[in-house]
Amino acid sequence: MGDREVRLASFRVKRVLRRSGLLPITDSQVPSLVSIVAGAPVSGSWWGHPAGQLIYQVGEALESDPELLVVRLWGGKRTLVHRRLWPALARIGRARAAWQMAGLDDLALQLLQRIERENTGWTDRLPVDFPGGSKEFRSALHDLDDRLLILTRSVHTSSGAHALEVESWAVWSSSTRTPRFSDSVASAESALEEAALRLAPGVMPHRVFPWARSKSAANPSNR
Repeated sequence: MGDREVRLASFRVKRVLRRSGLLPITDSQVPSLVSIVAGAPVSGSWWGHPAGQLIYQVGEALESDPELLVVRLWGGKRTLVHRRLWPALARIGRARAAWQMAGLDDLALQLLQRIERENTGWTDRLPVDFPGGSKEFRSALHDLDDRLLILTRSVHTSSGAHALEVESWAVWSSSTRTPRFSDSVASAESALEEAALRLAPGVMPHRVFPWARSKSAANPSNR
């Protein structure tokens, strides 16, 4: 794909992001990066779609965009979040809410404490002194990532392979100069839920965000 085609497709995606504030990479039910680039919803894997190569290149370009952050958010899927929502997102990530901590095993808790204590970037390479093996280490990383307790992103190593880069919210907030969210965690959650409604009016937050799903499970009358 030519640079011009990638730039035009990226512009279309960013136009939606500036309006809504967030956008899942892929979702067949609501607007997503994949559907915007492809021109229509895509069911199943997009790799075999005629626009698959363009989708990949746009995704790569936007993941390195300084206005955007990718986190596992919308239904547990990788989601682009615009800079203006970063303070609210960081407030949620650092909240240590019940839905984040419930059921967190000892290895994941130890890893979280260590990442925050060492106050530096990590990768998914197994530390020599980690009490579990590589499988347990990566499982703990993914569990923390799914709970928004840490930030991860895929990076290319010097060997050409992919690795997972890991940061605490404190390190990331400092490096990106993200302002502290001055209101409550509930207000931060509302900011993300309002963004979801701007993207897809009628969407039900309890089906989208992990904190809302947790509250819905605790109170079935809210479903």
